[in-house]
Amino acid sequence: MNLQVKELQECINIDDFIKKSPNSNFMQSCNWSKYQQEGLKRKTFRLGFFQEKALVGVSYCYEISQTFGKYIYCSRGPILKELNSELYSEVLKLLISSFQEKGYLFLKIDPSLKAKESISEVPLSLGFKKCINYVQPETPWFTELVGNSEQELFNWCNENGMGKNYPTYIRKARRAGVSVRFSKDISDWEMFTKYLAKSSERKDFVINDTNYYINQNKYLGDSNEIRLAIAEFEGEPIAMLVLSFFGNEVSCLYSCQTGIQSKLRGAMLLRWECMLKAQKEGYKFFNSWDVLPDEKYKPSAPRYGYSNFKRGFGGYLVRYQRCMDYPYSKSKYLLVRVLDIYRRIRYYRDR
Repeated sequence: MNLQVKELQECINIDDFIKKSPNSNFMQSCNWSKYQQEGLKRKTFRLGFFQEKALVGVSYCYEISQTFGKYIYCSRGPILKELNSELYSEVLKLLISSFQEKGYLFLKIDPSLKAKESISEVPLSLGFKKCINYVQPETPWFTELVGNSEQELFNWCNENGMGKNYPTYIRKARRAGVSVRFSKDISDWEMFTKYLAKSSERKDFVINDTNYYINQNKYLGDSNEIRLAIAEFEGEPIAMLVLSFFGNEVSCLYSCQTGIQSKLRGAMLLRWECMLKAQKEGYKFFNSWDVLPDEKYKPSAPRYGYSNFKRGFGGYLVRYQRCMDYPYSKSKYLLVRVLDIYRRIRYYRDR
């Protein structure tokens, strides 16, 4: 297989290729790369892999600063035309060589490849090292958006483990007057970041600064690839969700509750209405993002609460292969590993 790698001058037309890929992901979309480059000011590399003149792979990569230097991160990529081990191997070889001898510590890849698929092990044969900690969700929870009506979706969810009280709570919230709307208004996005900050203080998790989220609306809001959904009661916000709409999948990226009228189950209705909207627009999967894997899904676990909430809508767990690094500087990379071990002990014991 004789491949060539070229820098893509235009990325708009590449989205169709990415959406049709079996490991498609919004983090390899054109607008997401613009958000990274212009919104976050990250040096961006848009690489296309060609067999003769046919595009067979795409990799949008970003330069990231780390304690011991800079590295290249390919979030949810590279994207492949087909899940073929030989193709994946050749793409990775070219990806490695593209950043060789440029002063980077390592190359990190993080594709959406299931851990049980043999293709996910290909990087190990090329010198990649499995990371100690994961970056993107490793065990997301998926619900299939079957049918064309709410009842059809209820039926599928009930057959796949939906909590027995969920339909009752959802209908009760509607009858009580909870409503859901989608917004691109900067004031609503600022409100979301305010409540997200309060949630992070209350539940002790790390968030980014306000512009990190506001810029997502700026670069992906007009195309409806990123949307803010808000559940309200009598004009007051109850819960909010930021979602990605791309390819055949809708993904929940960030969520928060305001603490107002919590007994109305507004957060539950909000997520359900988002599923219905995605179903109506023809999307096939609803990705609720990370949950505890089966072996750690216990009431005593720190993340049990939100995992139990997400699992309660019915669906199934998908386990992706952990991200991997290709070290360019083996001596400095040892320091990176030591730091990652410390971070795992300090912050990620339950993961």
